[in-house]
Amino acid sequence: MDVILLERIQNLGDLGDEVKVKRGYARNYLIPTHKAMIATPEARAAVEARRQDFQKDAEQRLQAAKDRVASAATEIMFARRISDEGKMFGSVTATEIAEAMSISGAEIAKSEVHLPEGPIKQIGVHEIEVVVHPEVKITVQVSVVEERDDTAPE
Repeated sequence: MDVILLERIQNLGDLGDEVKVKRGYARNYLIPTHKAMIATPEARAAVEARRQDFQKDAEQRLQAAKDRVASAATEIMFARRISDEGKMFGSVTATEIAEAMSISGAEIAKSEVHLPEGPIKQIGVHEIEVVVHPEVKITVQVSVVEERDDTAPE
């Protein structure tokens, strides 16, 4: 299915590009989120007529993403219980990372936190990428440390 992109989409194209995508991707994601429209002669004319408006909207979204990242924490620490064998109970998920970053003042969504290997299940320092816009990415250091049990007798 041919669609015209209404904004820049990573690994697909730029504003105004006409690209061929799978039907499901277009119908279920690109068109409902107003990131693209079906490529018809009328749509092509409409995009050309409104190209400056689309460009201005794209620049505003880019600036908003840069502003969100400016206040984002780049180092986060989580304390987790460790078994006697040294294994961590549970894991650190994208949701927890997004919530921790939101507490610091930057509204980060779970979908913007990229954990390519899944939830963090090891103690240590892990570098993850947060993508708030195709052109705005930050690297966040997530430290997972052993939770101290202060109630234990000395």
